Amino acid sequence: MAQMNSPSRRLTRRERSEVNICIKYLLFFENFIAWLVGLICLALGAYILVLKKKVVRDAIDFILDPACVITVAGALMFLLAFFGCMGALRENTAFLKIFYYITTLCLLGEVVLAILAFIFYYAPNVRDQMNLFPEKTFQDAIVKYRDDPDMQNLIDSFQQSLGCCGLSNNDEGYKDWLTNLYFNCSSENKSPERCSVPPSCCRLEPGEKINLLCGGNVLKLTDNKIQENDISNIYTKGCLKAVGDWINTHSLVIGGAALGVLLPQIFIICMSRNLIDQVKAQKSKWR
Repeated sequence: MAQMNSPSRRLTRRERSEVNICIKYLLFFENFIAWLVGLICLALGAYILVLKKKVVRDAIDFILDPACVITVAGALMFLLAFFGCMGALRENTAFLKIFYYITTLCLLGEVVLAILAFIFYYAPNVRDQMNLFPEKTFQDAIVKYRDDPDMQNLIDSFQQSLGCCGLSNNDEGYKDWLTNLYFNCSSENKSPERCSVPPSCCRLEPGEKINLLCGGNVLKLTDNKIQENDISNIYTKGCLKAVGDWINTHSLVIGGAALGVLLPQIFIICMSRNLIDQVKAQKSKWR
């Protein structure tokens, strides 16, 4: 009994570190991996932008350019993971707090985006009143379809994979192509694609190759004639409408994927908060 209460025993208890080694190095290695991934994405995106001499003129040029998105996402991941990595390794509360608050804000932002997506597809009246989803912004991508190969490839990929044509949130999205310089039906348009839609709007059977002329002159015809004759050759609903239909069909899968993304972030946030408190407790013992 006397041995347990000896000064040396009490000294050992006071000198024991409050920082949990498992939490410290688990947070460090997670952020180190994220730091490497961010560095790779940043370098790859920057290389592509320099290679194609990309010029960002407006928000659409940025949002619909995968290289721009990869570059910015890589830079943010690189910086955020640096704070988390060094904060955990050096037990630096300033870095850990920066990592904690930014990660928390990112998590809240993702939740807000999920709520806005729900409003967009399930509460159209509220969406129109809030005016948070200006479809005219997406129409700019149609206008600039031929100006940027990356934007063109991205729109074609959307139309082919989602089975849509145009970017509107209605069943007549294919009419969006009337705003494009090469596809509109104006008398000044001398393009061979006049009154047409891109080949990516074509309906294809499995194994069938794209017919470049399948959407020819569909915009020149009246609505009734399109529905009776040529409408079967192309998809007609806009891609925003197609995204909504896809969400309705795969709601359970999307919910599971969202939990798979959010839960690890919540776990990391809790670890960083816990490590901050542990470092503070250790510093208070030193004082």
